[in-house]
Amino acid sequence: MLGGRFIRTFHHMINTVIIHQDNNQLIKESVQQFAKALVEISGGMELEILLWRGRFFIQGEKLHYRRESFSLINEMLEYFPERGLQGLRFLPTFKQGSLKEFILFSRLINDSVTQNDPPSWLEEKLKAIGIQWVEILREMDEVPPDIEIRRKEQARQTYLHTMVTVKEVAQKVSQQSVAGIRKARRLAQTMVDLVVEEESLMLGLTTIRDYDDYTYTHSVNVALLAMALGKRIGLSQILLEQLGICGMFHDLGKVEVPKEILLKPDMLDTGEWDQMRQHPVVGVHRVLRLHASREMKSRVALGPFEHHLNYNLTGYPRIHFVDKLTLFGKILRIADTYDALTSERKYRPRAFSPDEALRLMWNKAGEDYDPLLLKVFINMVGLYPVGTILKLDTGEMGLVVDYPSEDERVRPEVMLLEDDGEGGFKSGNTVSLAERDQKTGSFLRNVL
Repeated sequence: MLGGRFIRTFHHMINTVIIHQDNNQLIKESVQQFAKALVEISGGMELEILLWRGRFFIQGEKLHYRRESFSLINEMLEYFPERGLQGLRFLPTFKQGSLKEFILFSRLINDSVTQNDPPSWLEEKLKAIGIQWVEILREMDEVPPDIEIRRKEQARQTYLHTMVTVKEVAQKVSQQSVAGIRKARRLAQTMVDLVVEEESLMLGLTTIRDYDDYTYTHSVNVALLAMALGKRIGLSQILLEQLGICGMFHDLGKVEVPKEILLKPDMLDTGEWDQMRQHPVVGVHRVLRLHASREMKSRVALGPFEHHLNYNLTGYPRIHFVDKLTLFGKILRIADTYDALTSERKYRPRAFSPDEALRLMWNKAGEDYDPLLLKVFINMVGLYPVGTILKLDTGEMGLVVDYPSEDERVRPEVMLLEDDGEGGFKSGNTVSLAERDQKTGSFLRNVL
């Protein structure tokens, strides 16, 4: 609320000085309101407002949009880049700033848009008139460290809390207790925000493998992969939330499958396989018994039912009453298979690497998987998905950690792996495979 008030009063002040003279009462009131909001949110100390990846961060905390301030914030999101500004830093001495200084500051920041180098011009003008309580933060390519740390920690905590929540619901269901999904919905909403803003970061989290809690990490990974795919095809945030809940609870029916079957290191026999095939149907029964509205349960029941049905309607459970799968079912089929293939399982010697898994899945496009959705999915995770180990033509080994661009996912950022002297590897520098030699224009590193 304080962050929203700060942005509103700043917006009001810089717009009021455009249409009124310095001695106008409205200007005086707008400056007083802004100064009051500045004191409230900073506590009289230093305050930093940053614009990064299309969102405002105040003191490192992301400013959440509210419906009533959405258009105003969008206007300010254009205001800063037009002036080449990454943000502003108000020093504690702003408390000694006079009415005249705040008005001059507002006029100068407005007028800077007409200059060739707005930040430099603005710094010179502020220095010339003796305003030293505000610093200009220029546009930069690197992420402010505190924001980078905060966003990673928020993403990690959301992942862990979601895993715990899925586990709690499954345990209550297995004990025939009433389980609600209020917390799951709240976490799904947070996950939607993170997937929309930080897709690469959230996809990176899906490489988490907790073999002691495979069912629950798998459920969270499927939810994230499904939501990211849903985002890529333009689903609304409400539908992404519902899709995320489908992913969280798509394996809820496994609570009735004996552990000796789930953890069996060998191939299942006919009777055991029949029990395993029942879990999508059991899952629907369990979803319908959750403490949630009828509307919500009806929206999240079909996806779990269909997640083992193929695009050509083979797979399980066998059905005779539909001629096509729902969109949620087709998305979950892809997300579930990909995460299962890239995870270690007791019945096979090793996990498939991400690129191997994608090749296997592409060979079944049009049979097991919707070909259009699978194509979008492959483009989403990249030619070399996060978590892939690469051998480079320089002789180096590297781990794919990110893709700088969501559109061109061919040359990722790679964390080089260095010999630790004990037969293993340790983390090295992170480099981009898009880097070129300045003289020849050729890429410095290529994938072998």
